[in-house]
Amino acid sequence: MRKFLVFAIVAMALTIFNGCQKSDEPVLIDAQPQVAVKPDVYVENGYLAFKNIEAVDSVIQLLSTMDSIAIESWEQQIDFKSARAAFNALFAEYDKLESYEAFIAFKKRNRGKLKFNEMDEDDCSIDYPFATTYFIPVLNKNGLVKIGRSLIKYTDTKHIVVRNGNINALNDIESQIHTGNIFIFPKLKAYYHDDDLIHDFPEDNPSGAYNSWYEKTSRRRLKNELRIDRYRFNWYDYDNNREVWTVGYKIIFKQQAQKRRNSRRRWKNYSTRYTFDDMKKQVGTGSVYEFDPYTPPVSSTVSPYAFIVIDEEKTYYYPINEYDIPPLLSKPLVSFSCETSCQGFDGILYPIDHPVHSGFTASSGAYWNPIPDY
Repeated sequence: MRKFLVFAIVAMALTIFNGCQKSDEPVLIDAQPQVAVKPDVYVENGYLAFKNIEAVDSVIQLLSTMDSIAIESWEQQIDFKSARAAFNALFAEYDKLESYEAFIAFKKRNRGKLKFNEMDEDDCSIDYPFATTYFIPVLNKNGLVKIGRSLIKYTDTKHIVVRNGNINALNDIESQIHTGNIFIFPKLKAYYHDDDLIHDFPEDNPSGAYNSWYEKTSRRRLKNELRIDRYRFNWYDYDNNREVWTVGYKIIFKQQAQKRRNSRRRWKNYSTRYTFDDMKKQVGTGSVYEFDPYTPPVSSTVSPYAFIVIDEEKTYYYPINEYDIPPLLSKPLVSFSCETSCQGFDGILYPIDHPVHSGFTASSGAYWNPIPDY
């Protein structure tokens, strides 16, 4: 029964991803499709190429509903080597490490392939080596994705946009910068100490300690972060014969748990389920929105973290010439609160709160549902 379900999900995914192709049957994504029949997403030079940001959002939301077996089956059928697959292979090795010395050797072997916490020697966690959270599900193992005409490469500290989409331009970045074909955007400093971080709720630690990591026991801890992912890419509007830039952001609530064998050991990531309840948000000059489900939603078993998109914004910019590049959208004020937990905490939720708008704590009566991205 489970095998049948996996193939049913894969068939559904392939059907959606090839929606522009004239066929009633699920078909594999053509690695080099003809221009006249290109679907909204296909594989090109080993990375996923999307028609627009709406196609990216649809695929990320679909992947969030699939378990790892279904995602692996889909990636194999389209011959896509994803960042997810590369990370999971290394995580399987990491999960078997028995000592700090073994972790140090693992870290030395995989520097550049993973991101490590260099600021805390007791934190032996690992993460994707890319300066994004939202786009990770659609990156290939080298951090590449194409949106519109732009080829985007994420590194651990920045993202590089190749305006004309030619992958060979990455072999000569300096000269391509001078011609205006390549733009390099460093990760953006947000309100606090970390890149893209809005808030990590240290003042809400139930223990009373001012620490963003809450240790419920000596062997389990949880960290919650409010983050922002800003982006821009260009595409060509053939109907009106003009170049267009899409500029936007995603505001993300991220949950990450860690464990250790005893109080003398160092912390490391593990696979677990996450949950939340009584979520509320206010972004910019917008209204207060609440989400109060009858039963708190629970994520699938994931590593190294789970995230939910709680708000997003995008706009379109029409340049007057090839050197007219739009600025990134400004970071809005964000108020946020919820109750949060994970499987290692036995489902016991605790409240976190980041109220920067006046009157945010009052009930609004306006509701929204963030679940599709969970």
